[in-house]
Amino acid sequence: MSSLRLLSTKVLDPHQKDRLIHSELSYTEWNFIDCQPKAFSADTANKALIFTSQNAVKAVYSHAQAKVKNCYCVGKKTKLLLEENGQKVTKMTQTSADLTSFLLKIEQNERFLFFTGNERMPHLEEGFRQNNLPLEVVEVYHSAPQPKAMGNFDAILFYSPNGVKSYLQKNTLNNALCFAIGPTTTEALQEHTETIITAKQPSIEHVIAAVKNHFTRLV
Repeated sequence: MSSLRLLSTKVLDPHQKDRLIHSELSYTEWNFIDCQPKAFSADTANKALIFTSQNAVKAVYSHAQAKVKNCYCVGKKTKLLLEENGQKVTKMTQTSADLTSFLLKIEQNERFLFFTGNERMPHLEEGFRQNNLPLEVVEVYHSAPQPKAMGNFDAILFYSPNGVKSYLQKNTLNNALCFAIGPTTTEALQEHTETIITAKQPSIEHVIAAVKNHFTRLV
C-alpha cells in the first residue's frame, strides 16, 4: 500500500482531494480534458431546458439568467447547480440514455432546448430524431483534449469517455486498476482493459468511495 500510485484524470476540488490524499498514497492529477465556455445565443422563452453536465449549467448562467418554467438534467450535481441558479428541476436521471427514455415517454407538449458542449453522447439527439420530435441544440462550451505523458500508475480515475481517449494519446494503461465514473466511461475502457471498477452512481464522490472501498487502508 505504501507504494500505491494514484492518478486522477481530472483536477479535483480541495474537499474531494482531501478524501483521497493519505500519508501512504502517492497522488497525481491532471485535467486531460479542458472545458471552456463559448459565446452563444438562445431564446429560452416557453421552452424546457435540458442539461447533461455541470459545464453546460455554468456556461449558461455565467452568460445570462435563463428564466424557464422547468429543466431536465443528468446527475445530482447538475441538479443542485440548477437549483442554486433558481431553476426548477422537473426530472433528474443518472444517464443521458435514461433521460432520453423519460422525455420520449411523457406528453410532448414541451418545446425542448438542449444546452451542451461540442463533445456529447448522442442519445438525446438520436432519440428525438428517430421519433420525429424537434430538439433545439445549443453548444455553450467547448471541450478539448489535453494529453500528457504521465508515467505508470497503480490506479487511475476516469470521469468520461473523452478523458479515456485523451489519456491514451500519450499513455498506456499497463496493469493499472481503472475506476470509471459510469457505464459509458466503462465501455470506453473495456476496449483496452478488463481491470475496471465502476462507481455505484455517476459522481466524483462515488468514484472516490469506490477507491476507498477497494483500498481499505485508505479508509
